[in-house]
Amino acid sequence: MLLPVTCENWITLSMAATMTPEEIGDLSKKHYNASVASLKLGNEDLMILRVRPDAGVQPHRPGQYSTLGMGHWEPRAPGCQEEVPKPGEEKKLIRRAYSISCSVLDEAGHLPDRVGQDWLEFYIVLVRQAEKAPPALTPRLFLLKEGARVFLGEKIAGHYTLEPVKPTDNVLFLSTGTGEAPHNYMLWELLQRNHQGKILAACGLRYKRDLGYLSIQEELMRRHSNYTYNADGAPSRRPPPGLVDRL
Repeated sequence: MLLPVTCENWITLSMAATMTPEEIGDLSKKHYNASVASLKLGNEDLMILRVRPDAGVQPHRPGQYSTLGMGHWEPRAPGCQEEVPKPGEEKKLIRRAYSISCSVLDEAGHLPDRVGQDWLEFYIVLVRQAEKAPPALTPRLFLLKEGARVFLGEKIAGHYTLEPVKPTDNVLFLSTGTGEAPHNYMLWELLQRNHQGKILAACGLRYKRDLGYLSIQEELMRRHSNYTYNADGAPSRRPPPGLVDRL
């Protein structure tokens, strides 16, 4: 029985058809230096991805970013904008910078100390359409399975950290969608060091279903009276009167 092949799938197949399994294996060994530790889909377009680097996690601070990558030779998720690869592009690596995220609480509901944690967490949305060029990386990331190999940048960098924040400062985090990733990690740091000031995290988005950490945020508000989480499309505690003005 023959299955229908969409134009997009045909492009992916024709790209792979120019390479042997041995060539693909060699490219993967050359470029990939990390494995998928786990992944969780909030919905079909939203993913929390944990990646375990072969060489261990580099020293870093919450708020910083690293780089994820996959080869052009990898297949793409269906339902995305058509991609027409350029000659020779099939052997190249696609890389994008992503802020490091954090689920704040572990599977047992505790605030972990993260000592010895051997993976990094990323909060990723599937980009199906783009204006300048078809999305290259996220359609490939969304076909990953646990144990799959990927590229993870060895360098972790960025100046967006809590370094200047004092213990009694009020802290305001503003983001949209997956832009709350670094704020989640910084929130973990603030709670870990028993921050005394007020903390308000506000996230703008269109649909409640796109809040991948909502249940955790609600639990954190129940536990910490100085923390407020507000997001469009989701029920949340109202900020105390005058809090935003004071911040």
